[in-house]
Amino acid sequence: MTKVGRNDPCPCGSGKKYKKCCINKQNQVERKPIEPFFNHLSYEEVDELSTEQIIAQLKDLGVPFERDQFLKDIEEYYSAEDISEDWFSDYQLVIGGRMEDFPWLAASILWDRLAKPKNLSMEKMYQLIEDGYDCLGKDDPVSACDHWLKAWEGIKYRVSPVFQTLDYLEERYRGSFYVSEFCQNLEMELFNASLEDPTYLEIRIQYCQEFCRLFPSEDQNIMFNMRRAIADSYGSLKQFNEAEAAFEQLAKDFSDNLWTFIAWGDYYSEKQDRDIQKAKEKYEKALSIGKATNDADAFVVEERLESLEEYPF
Repeated sequence: MTKVGRNDPCPCGSGKKYKKCCINKQNQVERKPIEPFFNHLSYEEVDELSTEQIIAQLKDLGVPFERDQFLKDIEEYYSAEDISEDWFSDYQLVIGGRMEDFPWLAASILWDRLAKPKNLSMEKMYQLIEDGYDCLGKDDPVSACDHWLKAWEGIKYRVSPVFQTLDYLEERYRGSFYVSEFCQNLEMELFNASLEDPTYLEIRIQYCQEFCRLFPSEDQNIMFNMRRAIADSYGSLKQFNEAEAAFEQLAKDFSDNLWTFIAWGDYYSEKQDRDIQKAKEKYEKALSIGKATNDADAFVVEERLESLEEYPF
């Protein structure tokens, strides 16, 4: 390694001469110099630095970083960007050019490295969700769900029993992703993943049960779809007692929803030992609800009844 001369630029990247900067600092942490070109730093560049190097660079920029305080902060903040913005405000940072994004990138990377495993920054969750969409673009719902289930763990970490809907999380993550949309997409993709790997049916049940328990006052359409997914999944797993119980409870709680009885009819129609009579009873119940409410989906029931007549066995 080339020795740094007293009049050479300091390797910390400050722009000062070595003799006027780090030469007299005791126990100086060796860091990789970051060249002061005026293109933005990348996450990957900062991630190449050790934790100690990142902290030392923050201190050189004017952030009196303390690990214990940072660990407290990431329990309260939702994004690394918010932490960075407060650093700029609290410590009156003046950082331009290529180093301007360093505090944000540093906060994001230190969060990933130092936080509890399920305490995910907004930036990390956004990346997991985007990675999932990339997998869906490659027709790989299993990998997509694996990414999204990690993001779900991050959401659960932030759940407060004081709130019983997604509204407060929607507000927190606004500008990054829509929590409600993500949760509904995860339920649907867990089904698609189960077509390749049936173990994802069990995961789907667990996920939907968690959602219903954590957000009991959420929008009724979302709750219905989660509850229906549980019943459907039990049926697909041939856990018939559990499926029957789930459909019976669904019928009590959503007695005026024709899709309750369509799903229940499908369950009887698609069972290994098809029960055509019970399937017909549920479809006819759905049809009566559809006609009474002028529901446009009533035609779906008529198609199913016709199918039973055509293929009774």
